[in-house]
Amino acid sequence: MSIFIQAESSLILTPRDFHIIDHAMRAVEPAKPAYSDDGHREAVGKAVIRLYTSGMTDPGRLAEAASTMAATRLLDRRRWRADC
Repeated sequence: MSIFIQAESSLILTPRDFHIIDHAMRAVEPAKPAYSDDGHREAVGKAVIRLYTSGMTDPGRLAEAASTMAATRLLDRRRWRADC
């Protein structure tokens, strides 16, 4: 029996890591979403975590990236489905 473990499941973040990620997410200005529960903020959060774990650990740059992603709604799945 072989056990496959994905790299994402073994990710360990320190309290400092969480602080930086939290700072980036709080830097995103709250905007009225087009849908009450569209999952966009969650998508931005996942993208921020991916950026952080890929090496973008500068708090300012991470916050700027999160703000840009939230403002442009590039991660909004409904946007891409509607354009098809």
